[in-house]
Amino acid sequence: MGTARVSDGATIGGVTISNANKVWWPDEGITKGDVARYYHAISPLLLPWMRDRPLTAERCPDGMLGGCFYRKNFPEGNIPVGAPRLRLRAASTGKDVNYVVGGTLEALLGLVRVGCISMHVMNSRVGSMHDADWLAFDLDPSSGEFSDTVRAGSVLRGILDEHGLASFPKTSGSRGLHVFVPLRRGHSQEDVTAFAVLIGEEIARRAPDLVTMAHRKSARGARVYADPFRNAFLQTIAPPYSVRRRPGATVSVPLAWDEVTAKLDPRRFTMYTLEKRVAAADPWSDFNRRAQRLPD
Repeated sequence: MGTARVSDGATIGGVTISNANKVWWPDEGITKGDVARYYHAISPLLLPWMRDRPLTAERCPDGMLGGCFYRKNFPEGNIPVGAPRLRLRAASTGKDVNYVVGGTLEALLGLVRVGCISMHVMNSRVGSMHDADWLAFDLDPSSGEFSDTVRAGSVLRGILDEHGLASFPKTSGSRGLHVFVPLRRGHSQEDVTAFAVLIGEEIARRAPDLVTMAHRKSARGARVYADPFRNAFLQTIAPPYSVRRRPGATVSVPLAWDEVTAKLDPRRFTMYTLEKRVAAADPWSDFNRRAQRLPD
């Protein structure tokens, strides 16, 4: 979407963005302020996917070529102004984590203010944290070829159709494809993950030369990794319209299945090219209305 260059210390959406003219994408000249303006413009579409969901964010204080890390625990002195918080205990460490809860423009822009580029949300909301409302597959091509991901996505869609499950694809914003299945309330993350593992194993069985469930990269070869573990408790995935730390400032974009072809180039979806697309019909407009139960 169109974003104008801004001066240092600009106020965007009521939030002061410090160092707004700091260049985050050197090759393209994209600044921190540009990212804030994009998120401000896209917020009516993005915020519903973040609302009431604890999140992690990819923090890159010096831009995409600097040191970046995923931040989930926001200490008191580093909490974005106006951001709701939720304290959850990490199973891996047994320590409490102060998560930011998404859904407000102030919190979203506050994350940019402290250097965050890419947002990642959980599949459950505050008040029902053990109740997943979507299942997500992350198809990641080891070869780097998006056409491999398209083929894997077609196999996955066929299997989900056989189970009577509506599914919604989107670009990951990088090289991969995310496939979401909207769920009615009453599914634990454990049950959703177990079902996703079964589906992943079936994809790999039907297309063993194309898809793998191997977690270790060294065991994948050139195959697409079908990752079912984005569904586990406290795991996160990029929501629709999140910017990604990739050349060109690419964005994760909802698709219709008939768009998922070998001709699709996900690199064309960037902060600067979405304006015409989002003005047209939303291919995910009936996502929530299609919520369904997983088969027994």
